[in-house]
Amino acid sequence: MKDEEWENRELEDRLRRAAEIFDPLPAGALQSAIDAYALHTLEAELAELAFDSLERTAGVRGPGRARLLTFRSPPVTIELEISVSGGTGHIIGRLLPPQPARIEIHGRRPMVLTADPLGRFSGEHLPTGAFSLRCRLPSLVVATEWITI
Repeated sequence: MKDEEWENRELEDRLRRAAEIFDPLPAGALQSAIDAYALHTLEAELAELAFDSLERTAGVRGPGRARLLTFRSPPVTIELEISVSGGTGHIIGRLLPPQPARIEIHGRRPMVLTADPLGRFSGEHLPTGAFSLRCRLPSLVVATEWITI
């Protein structure tokens, strides 16, 4: 290795250590970035956030109130109700048009739920933090953007 390359690597190491001390990466940020990259590389259609009750009720939300979200893609709409109690989340969802599907929750603790023939699904003990849903329908996969609870 050339002296100049050695000096550059040494400088990079020093800068990296300084950044870790003075501007540390927030807890969970690296895992969220890894999860986001994994989602980006999937062959999934991204459902667009069409409604978020958190944006509509700023200043009105109180503890224990549910957050309502609607995601839309051309073939399917995903409606969610998310509440937090005792430090964990609870999710109730519905697919429109109604249809069975495998619902994968990607986040700190991955979960798999099943939507019944009416498109309904629910899950408990969701860890707080960022997650996304991936709905595996018979003909395609639809993913939501990241949600934080």
